[in-house]
Amino acid sequence: MRRIARATRLAGFASMAILFWWPMKAGAAGIYENASAEPAFLLSPRRVTLSADLDFARQDPTEASIYRIGAAFPLRKLFALGLEQNFVSVSDDEDIESGVGDLTIRASARLRTKNQRSLVLLGYLGGGTTKQEFFPYSTKTLDLSTSLAYVDTLGNAAVYAIAGRTFVNRKDADRPVDVAHDDNWRFSGGAAVGGGDVRGQLGTIYTYTDDRAERWMWYGAVSVIASDELVVRAGIQFETGEEAQRVSDWSANAGFTVRF
Repeated sequence: MRRIARATRLAGFASMAILFWWPMKAGAAGIYENASAEPAFLLSPRRVTLSADLDFARQDPTEASIYRIGAAFPLRKLFALGLEQNFVSVSDDEDIESGVGDLTIRASARLRTKNQRSLVLLGYLGGGTTKQEFFPYSTKTLDLSTSLAYVDTLGNAAVYAIAGRTFVNRKDADRPVDVAHDDNWRFSGGAAVGGGDVRGQLGTIYTYTDDRAERWMWYGAVSVIASDELVVRAGIQFETGEEAQRVSDWSANAGFTVRF
């Protein structure tokens, strides 16, 4: 267990070093998202939770802080519901803007579970909640996503794969980029490893839009179970691929979850 925790920390520090020594310039083929949010919701235990997170995102020359508060509720044994509200602060060389961001509603339904293997239907609805827009960190579009996920649990490890489709509504507004946030296919996979009080997670997300824009995000996260009620988390993510189609150079996040 100590070796797993040490390896996870070293991987996180190595990723930070690579990002600082090898900076990338981002475009915006979509909107900013916390890449680990959907897998975390998929793998979360069926308990009532409240959470708070802070993301710091860098998109040269823009920096953004995204504050997120959320809650998750199990509905019987097969269903779960999650809510997440964002608050955004964006700064560049000239100005600082802040306000209410997007609301995301998540849901899951276990279609089949056998021998520690599960087939799960996932979905989320996300969109702007005010007239303000801080593109690409929040947007007035209305996004509807449906996905099918496969999870295989092997002792203290869980591997997963997710594939689905996202439909973007209210997308006619002018954007300050050449590539619009559009309908897209989403594919992701990764693993969560660890037992006891420390758990590490690594994964990737690939999206392909109807106007042929591509995004490829990579993320890593560490969770520490401070007590049965409290879990502390930290993570980092970055994008690779076409420069003009990235949303952020890199971002880091930290937060905690209270379980009931």
